[in-house]
Amino acid sequence: MTQEPEPSRAPADQDQATHLHVLAERIHHAADDLSTPPTGHPLASTSEEIEDQIRAVTGIFAALAGEAAFHGRAAERHPGTANLLAHRKIALLTRAADPLGRALAHLGQAVAQIGRLHEISAGPRTPEQAQALRAARTVLTDQLRDAYLYLSDAAGSLHRDADQLITTVLGTQRAPTAPSTGRAPLSPTPPVPTTGAPTATRTLR
Repeated sequence: MTQEPEPSRAPADQDQATHLHVLAERIHHAADDLSTPPTGHPLASTSEEIEDQIRAVTGIFAALAGEAAFHGRAAERHPGTANLLAHRKIALLTRAADPLGRALAHLGQAVAQIGRLHEISAGPRTPEQAQALRAARTVLTDQLRDAYLYLSDAAGSLHRDADQLITTVLGTQRAPTAPSTGRAPLSPTPPVPTTGAPTATRTLR
């Protein structure tokens, strides 16, 4: 019995790479939606905005973890070419989990600063209170900035890895390009450090 030739991996690899680009864009949009609360901005409004961002990032994190689990099951059930593709995608997806998790941690610290601001605001109006409020708002801004940097790092990494998913396997096959967003291209980002947020090429608005 003649064995049928194995189908080309190119379409499957392109589909998987495109999916990574789409996930990266979701992370980019979450980063773009982060903003520094202006001076005098109501705490209730700031708290609601941060809550929305935590929901968005948590949803992305859950989607990433779900995708990794799905492809892990596929790798066990369907050995062969599909197995190799699943392993590659799992590796690329989970590399984004670390900066994404760090972004969530900084958003959690931002929530803690909201509580601190409420606590300070409940006290008497004194020069010391004004100074404490400024300090707490500075910490809040720093936490939001660091969350933004880690989100940008995760998205940029996924975009690069999606391109490599094709170029590494097929060599001459051109990787699919990321959806056009009008952004300046990100410069290469070093590995996520153990301390301090990564450096981003865009500015938190």
